[in-house]
Amino acid sequence: MRAIFMTVFVAAAAILSAQAPDFSGTWRLDESKSRVTATAGITGLIPAGAPKTLHITHSANGTIVIESQINEAHARIYRPGKETATPAGQGGAVTTTSKWEGTSLVIEGALKAANGATTAIREVLSLGAGGTLTMEVTTTAGEKASSTLVYTKITDVGPCNTWPTPCKRPK
Repeated sequence: MRAIFMTVFVAAAAILSAQAPDFSGTWRLDESKSRVTATAGITGLIPAGAPKTLHITHSANGTIVIESQINEAHARIYRPGKETATPAGQGGAVTTTSKWEGTSLVIEGALKAANGATTAIREVLSLGAGGTLTMEVTTTAGEKASSTLVYTKITDVGPCNTWPTPCKRPK
């Protein structure tokens, strides 16, 4: 009986993990395919709008880390089924819960600013045909705003001296 249970458990785990896409990689914003509203961006990764480049790590334990080349210290961390908090702005924090809905990662939560103002956040990440990453972002801070951010995977991030925080060349 125990062997049957373990077989069913392992099979179910394999099916669930097969449904979750792997978002790993470096992604560049396709401005021609995106609709960017300044107040509906990836809160904490950029002051307004959408980061031009995203670096995403999707680890084996299911944790997803999203970073941009701006606000490098404020990576967004998602642990499906769990609540996470990320610093944002001057003394604020983004607290979210994420879950898988089919092959999309749905993130819901709020940005609580240092002044006490709260902005509701909903983000939906999905992979599209042709190697695109789409992020639907909706924010509500008195007024509802939304953006559709479309990113294309890249393999070359250019020379480090062109990055927002340039590298230092050894002497």
